[in-house]
Formats: sequence, structure tokens, C-alpha cells
Amino acid sequence: MVPKDPRVGVLNKYKDWSVRQQVMFRFQYSVMTKASRKIAWEVFANWRRWNEFANIYGQLEWREGRPWEAGSRLEIEVLDPVKTVVSHVITNCQPGQRVGWIDHSLGVVLAQWVSFEEHARKGTRVHTWGDIVHSGVKIAGRTAEQVITSFTETWYENFRSACDQLAETSGGGAGK
Repeated sequence: MVPKDPRVGVLNKYKDWSVRQQVMFRFQYSVMTKASRKIAWEVFANWRRWNEFANIYGQLEWREGRPWEAGSRLEIEVLDPVKTVVSHVITNCQPGQRVGWIDHSLGVVLAQWVSFEEHARKGTRVHTWGDIVHSGVKIAGRTAEQVITSFTETWYENFRSACDQLAETSGGGAGK
């Protein structure tokens, strides 16, 4: 009989970071934009605008399939904090509702989802969540968790601002 590993599923039990590295890390972040769900999706789906949200990208190119279809692959060159290429494979996409993908780079695997929920006369809640699995890799001296959570906050706050500006200038706010 194999003894059960006491670290599995007990992320908060241990204070020692080296023990927690063996467990999957979950993150989530939400923003509320004044834009309609349609506008929020259009801004999100336009990968050519992504440098407006986080100025870290080099080339972004769909290598397989049609953009945003399940099984399609977007190759993302990242320049900061380190130069790498992220393989971004779409696992599920319901345009304007939700999209999921799996990323691979630098020994890190990330499964992530984004949902778009319109709220009448209030705008759209854009919510992202995901799981990170890695073997304790450091990226520019920071943990993968630190890099990804910091990036996620920056990206989605700037995305929200772009959506809000578009909603104000185009009349594409919620309830319009």
C-alpha cells in the first residue's frame, strides 16, 4: 500500500513554501466594464491590441486552426520579464460568453478560463480564473505565481479601461 501524500489538497496547511510548490496554484481576477458583452468580447478577441493591456508581447501568430476555435494554437512571443514563447491552445470557445485555453512555457502549464457576464445597465463582468502547475521554476527571480498574478491584474485592469473608453465613445455600453 502506498502512503497518501499529506501535501496533496492541503495548500493552506503548510507555511513552508517548498512544501506548497508541489501543489497546483489557483488564481482568479474580475473586472467590471461599462461596455456591453459584445464590445468586451470584441476587444478581448482582438489579440493585435494585447500590447495595450500589457506591453510585454513580441509577435503573436495563430499557428493552427482558425482564431478562437477549439484546438487552435496561438504562438505568443513574450519579451518581458524574460524572452520566451508561449504555446496557447484554445480548449473551448463560446464567443462573447467564455473561452478556455492551456498555455505551456518555461516548464509552466497554465489552464485558464475567461467568462463575460452582462449585467443590465451596469456593464459586463469579465472574470478569469486558472490553475498553474510547475516544478518551482523562477521567472526573473519571482515565482510563477507572482508573475502570473501580477500580469493578470495589469492586463485585465488595462483591458477594462480600453473597454470603458470604447463604450463611452461608441455608445456601446450595457443596455444600449
